[in-house]
Order: sequence, then structure tokens, then C-alpha cells
Amino acid sequence: MNRRDQTGTDAGEFEIHDDAELLFRQIVEWMVVDGVVLSAVFGPSPHDQGKPSYSRSSIVTAQGAKNWHNAHARSRSREVWAVSVGEALHHDLRAIDDSKVRKTGEIQAPGHCFIDFRELTRNQIKERRFRLYVTARRRGAVPTAP
Repeated sequence: MNRRDQTGTDAGEFEIHDDAELLFRQIVEWMVVDGVVLSAVFGPSPHDQGKPSYSRSSIVTAQGAKNWHNAHARSRSREVWAVSVGEALHHDLRAIDDSKVRKTGEIQAPGHCFIDFRELTRNQIKERRFRLYVTARRRGAVPTAP
């Protein structure tokens, strides 16, 4: 098990500080019901351990992130939505780059990062993931090819 340092990050992780940087979230088929993206997808799922996956716009384009996802993940991305680092901070959440942290044999998406939900209660998670959803929904899908 990893130990967190004084900044609250695990070994090899670092906090992203560019407020304007976008964090891309892949929207896959199961995340959409009756044509509407579920708000829950902006927070962690049980297997995420409080670290839902995003990709950094300073490292990869939305199209590049989608292409990588579709080449390597089990479910295909329909579209890409985004929140900025500043928007996450506004909702009392940190953006963490963990692109250098890998388990043996594991592949990692370019620019991989996560929004940190690790220390939050269940109610805080629900509230903050909904805020991120509203923020991303206002922006709308980031243009990408099918």
C-alpha cells in the first residue's frame, strides 16, 4: 500500500496547478441512459479507489485521448467531456497527475490523471461529482471524430 506525503499524494503523483488546463473524461456507452450522460461518471466508481481517470489537455488532445481509450479499454468512448483544473479546485477537489505511476505490465493512457475523491465521505462524493457534471455539461462535449 502506498503512503501519502505531506501534500496528500502517493509516491510518483503530483498535483496539477494550471487552472486553465482541461481534464478530459471519456464517456462510454454505459455512462449514457436515454441519451443523457449520468452525473455519477464524474466521480469514482467502486474500482477507482477514489481516483476517476481523466487525461491532461497539456499532454494529449481530446481526440488522442479518445483514440487511445478505444484502442486499449474494454468499452468504447462515445464522446469526451471536460472540466478544468480550476473548476475542480472551485469544487474543493484536486487534480493529480499519476502518469508516471504504473504497476508491472500495466499500460497507462498518455497524460493520465485523476480528480482526487480519496478522503471524501459518500455524501461529499455525490455532491462534488454532481457539481463537476453540471460544469462539464455547460461546456458540452469536446469535439472529436467518431
